[in-house]
Amino acid sequence: MAGEIQVVVADRRRSVAEVLALGLRQVGMASHAVTGMRAACRVAAAEHADVVVADIGLVAEDGAASPWPRRLGVPLVVLSDGDRSEDLACAAVRAGVRGWVSKDSSMQQLLTVIRGVRRGETWIPPGLLTRVLGELMTLRNSLEEESGRLASLTAREREVLECLSAGMSRAEIGRRLFLSTNTVRTHVQNLMVKLDVHSSVAAVALAHRVAPPEALSPPPVRRR
Repeated sequence: MAGEIQVVVADRRRSVAEVLALGLRQVGMASHAVTGMRAACRVAAAEHADVVVADIGLVAEDGAASPWPRRLGVPLVVLSDGDRSEDLACAAVRAGVRGWVSKDSSMQQLLTVIRGVRRGETWIPPGLLTRVLGELMTLRNSLEEESGRLASLTAREREVLECLSAGMSRAEIGRRLFLSTNTVRTHVQNLMVKLDVHSSVAAVALAHRVAPPEALSPPPVRRR
């Protein structure tokens, strides 16, 4: 039906997801029940979902949240057993979670959060808000510092980093940029020093945290 909010509900148990999806349909939302986050990503993309609602256990491993693919452009709401886990809430927000709802909350509260995150809002329980805001400020300061380091690279070092981000080997980078393998290795070492990292993998990870994806595509092949 036109105008319906499209929601994907994910849980380890399909029966649990189906019960919640049925409840959302009864209040006028189009919902799809899935098992696991891979299925949630797939269905969210296929159905042009507005929001994904998932059990916190699906997006957390050993107390740390797994990154939600921002490229989908779909906000993620997690259902938790309570709001007592500050560390997990902070990790979840860093991973891209936009809403945090206790399983003890009413359906009306879940609907309020779903509608809110769809409008671009972030919903965190008041008891966790101070800690989460502090974590986010620390994260912002860290990203600003990393952005400054990334900006210190020369144009050639930036090209080499873009090629590394595309998964290219040193030899492949040399062929693409008409450089010797030794020269490529020197550029990699120099950019690692400037970025204050200990490996090319860490350099790529920093670039992905700071730069938009389109900025990390390899430079066009140059013709001599």
